[in-house]
Parts: sequence; structure tokens; C-alpha cells
Amino acid sequence: MSQLLFNAAVAEFEAGRFESSARLSRSALESNPGNENVLTLLAISLQAIGQFAGAADAFAALAQARPDVGEYRANRGVMLRHLKRYDEAEAEFKQALTLPHAVDGTLINYGLLLLDMGRVAEARHCFLDACELGDLPEARIYAALACIDCGDTRRAQSLIPPHAWWPALDPSLRRDLTKALIQLGQVEDAENLLTADARTGDPLAILRLATLHERTNRIDSARSLLEQVRTEVATDAEMEAEFLSLDSALALRAKDYDRARRSTRALLQLSGLPPAAKANAHFVMAKVADKQGAVDEAMAELAQAHAIQFALASASLPEVAESPDEPLRIASRWMTPEQTVFAVSPNAPSRAESPVFIVGFPRSGTTMLEQMLDAHPAFVSMDERIIIQYCVECMESKGLTYPHELDRLSDADLAELRELYWAESSKVADIAPGSTLVDKNPLNLLRLPMIRRLFPDARVILALRHPCDVILSCYMQNFRSPAFMVLCSTLERLAKSYVNAMRFWIHHQPLLCPDALLLRYEETVSDFASQVDVIADYLGIADRAPLSDFAAHAAGKKYISTPSYAQVIEPVNARAVARWQPYRAYFEPLFPLLEPIASHWGYALDGGEPCTR
Repeated sequence: MSQLLFNAAVAEFEAGRFESSARLSRSALESNPGNENVLTLLAISLQAIGQFAGAADAFAALAQARPDVGEYRANRGVMLRHLKRYDEAEAEFKQALTLPHAVDGTLINYGLLLLDMGRVAEARHCFLDACELGDLPEARIYAALACIDCGDTRRAQSLIPPHAWWPALDPSLRRDLTKALIQLGQVEDAENLLTADARTGDPLAILRLATLHERTNRIDSARSLLEQVRTEVATDAEMEAEFLSLDSALALRAKDYDRARRSTRALLQLSGLPPAAKANAHFVMAKVADKQGAVDEAMAELAQAHAIQFALASASLPEVAESPDEPLRIASRWMTPEQTVFAVSPNAPSRAESPVFIVGFPRSGTTMLEQMLDAHPAFVSMDERIIIQYCVECMESKGLTYPHELDRLSDADLAELRELYWAESSKVADIAPGSTLVDKNPLNLLRLPMIRRLFPDARVILALRHPCDVILSCYMQNFRSPAFMVLCSTLERLAKSYVNAMRFWIHHQPLLCPDALLLRYEETVSDFASQVDVIADYLGIADRAPLSDFAAHAAGKKYISTPSYAQVIEPVNARAVARWQPYRAYFEPLFPLLEPIASHWGYALDGGEPCTR
């Protein structure tokens, strides 16, 4: 009888009637308790209908009967993860991995559990180990996402599965792939995948496509797509979280702050919200409070957001989070005057052959400057990349200490580094003959020595803004980089890093003597036409109209990676000048630290405008 029941249960499972399969499996177990095949069928039937507790019990019975089979423990771990019994799930995965023949699927599922627990760095190791065991697309995609969260975008790029694999991917895995593609700037590929899945009626694909459209400033389309799935979100927790997040973003765009607050509060009330999503929700609540003039509420929300982010960063970069040292370690690498005297490089690029570098502390107006130049047909930008840092790492791989031994780079070494620079640039920018590359990375101001060694005639634009406005704006941003999560975790830490970065430039600028232009954000937004002339004169631009019309050009771009993606498509305005003043009480303890730098750049701490000299 039990065999007949089992056969019937198998038939029901294969027909997709999982409840019936589970019922028949239980009946078969009554006359043959502990049978491995029947227990396995019961477990997977219960899993298929979402009865994870029952499935976990069945897998536990299997693991007890066959302690040598790691797959049973791993499967129980998966069920416990669904039940959010994370500690128990981790114990099962750890035990499964001690058994012979550990499989890549176990590592992948353990990595997903670690992501749920906010332990991104450990999850990354699991996914990378799974990639070494077998070239599975899910291992590569999850590893890429974890690498992005850990700030390792270069490795993430190398992990993206080949295009030929994409059509055969499971829809949920394809959606995860689009997350990685968007973060890596491959927005067109991501949109093509999401659009194809959205056409099939996949509501989560439609929602993700709506989010992408908001992120690329197609607001009407984002709203329309969001409405298509409004009635379906209540049936899926993941969809509900993403729906509420996008709804609050669109409400902020519409200046409907009450709706943004309601949607974000509802998001925070969802159970099982991942730490990164929870932190982002607190950043949104802070933005709403700021717009409504609730200063203390905004700071309280920011404190919660940064506490979550600091915990995440501590797991990814404990050596940075737990150190009393400056998070931007490169800011402490000062050169002596003797070390800044480089031998003439006979093959050095001319000014016309060199990029234009836009630098400055983050949130100083660098994205606006980049988009102004990118709007001109003679210039091409590549969004924000860390290619100069790749050159630093390549130098260090040769056994040379950066920046103190830059003078020891041979002509062959310099040619290799420049080849690396252009090879990486060409991956993300279409640099036509005769056009000039715009390399905007704010913290390249800390890599000025490498810029001067590789491109001695390059023009460098330093963006400046009132120190308190810079620090407040950074503190209000949801940066993804773990190092930036640490740097921005408190106003005091931010202020120290700002001062150290500025001191680095102030020390090295007169020694390295770059061809530099200093541009103040306050002057740009108060007298935009004059600043356009200053920039055009500096760069030798005859046709200045494209620079003036940059906002329309930016609105047509597929993707702008920085947090100011929504601001740079607006007409130039002075709303953000002296924005810090309502938060003055929070900044007054920082004045002694900031005063020397503020004074050096001509800024007063009793106002937001530059001092007159």
C-alpha cells in the first residue's frame, strides 16, 4: 500500500498538484516511517506550497537518518532562512559544509543567508568559492552583486555571465542580473532584459523597470509602470517593499512630502526588511523631514541610517571601520618637495591628448561641471570611475610605494600605466578622435600626484563649496561604498576627512603645480553665465551654448550614477547655498576643526557665502 501511495504522490508532484502530493506522502509515511524517498518527496512538496516549517521538519528527519548527506542539512537551512530563523539556518549550513562533497549550491544558499543577515563580505566569499567549484550563472551573479556592495566593481564586472547565457536564466535570476548591470553602468543591457520580461506580464519585472525609469529621469513612464502593478504588490513581500520605495521616490520628485512619508513609514513597518533597504528608508525619512523644516527629526533619522550602514561596513571593512585612522588612507600619504620633482617623460601626452580631470570633495558640484562639459560635442565623460586608482594599484604591484616613489617609474612603466588608463576608459566611454575625455572623480584630488606623473599637462578643475554645505550634503547621502559608509557615519568623522583632503591638496598643489582652475559652487549658481565663460576660456571652448544648456542634455542621458542624478537635470538654482544654516547647532562643535580650511578658501562659518578678499 505504501508503494502505491508513494507512486501516486510522485505522480501528483509531477503534475504540479503539490498539496495532494504532500497529503499522499504523509499517508505513505504512516506505514513506512522514516523512508528516505517518501520523506524527501514530502519535504519538497511542502516547500513547493510554502509550508517551510513542515519542510524543515522533514529535512531534519532526513538529516538525522542520514547524517552523512550534507544536502539534507543544507536544504533545512534554506527552509529556516525562509522562516527567518537565521542562527539555526547558519548552523545547518556550517555543518553541511563540513561533510564530504560540499556542493556549490550549498555555498550559494549560505551566501544568500549571510546577505539576509547583513554580512556582505562573508557572503561574497561564499559566492566566490561557489564560482571556483562550478561555473554556475547564479554564483557569478550573486558574487558580482556582493562585490559591488563591497566596493570591488572591477571584479564584479569580470563575473557578469556571458550574454549567451542570459536568455536561459530563470526570471528571478535575470532580475538580479539587472541589478548588477545597472550598478556597473550597463543600463541599456539591464533595460532590455527588464523590458522583455515586463512584456510577459511579470509584475516584479515591471516594477524594476519602473524603478530604472525613475533612476534615469523618465518620471512619467515610471509612474505609469508603477500603476500597472499597484493591485498586485500586496501578494508579495519583496514587491511591496520595492513598490513603497519607488512610490516614496516619485512622491519626493513631485514634492508630495506627506505621501513620501507615508510610503516610507509603511516600508519600515514591513517585517524582514534587509538592513540596506532599512537604512535607505531612514535616509528618505530624513530627506522628507529636511524638506519640511524638521531639523532635529532629520538628524535623528540620519543617525539611525548611519548606524545601520556602519554595521554593514564593519562587516565588509573591519580594518577601516574599527580603526581610529582616517578612512581615506590615501589622504595621509604626503610627499616631500624632493619627491614631487619628476624626470621629464619624453612620451608624455600633450594637453590636447590628456583628459580633463574634475576633482573636489564629494557633493561640491562636480557632477554639474561634468554634465556641462559632456553636453559639448568636443568632450565626453565616463560617469564616475576609479581608473586613476587602478593605476596606483598597478604601480604598487611593481613594488613601488605610492606616491613617494613616483619618480622611480620608468618610461616603460609610465607607458604601461597610460595604456591601462585608456584601456579602462574605452570600456565605458566612446572617445572619438579629437574629443577630450572628462574624468570626474571627486576624490582624485587625493591622487593628484599620479595625475601629474601620467598626464603632466592635463587640466584639473577643482570644485569648491562651503565646507558645511559639503559635509551636510555628504551626511544626507546614501553612499553604497563601504569606505564611504564609514567616512560619513558621523559629522565629526566627515569633517576630519574633509579637512584632511583639503590639506592634502593645499600641501601638494604648489609642489606639483598642476594647470588648475578653481570653481566655486556658489559663484556658479549665482552667476551661471559668467562661470560658463570662465570654464570656456580655460578649456578653449568657442561654442559655449552647449555648456549653458547642459540640463537638457543630462536629462537625455541613460544613467548618471551619482546621488545628484535628479538635481543635474534641473535649471541651475541657488537653493542649496547655505543649506547648512538651519543645522548650525550641529555644526558649531566642528567650527574649530573647519576654521583653518574655511578661512583658506575664503569661506566664513557665520554664513554660506564666500568671504571677499
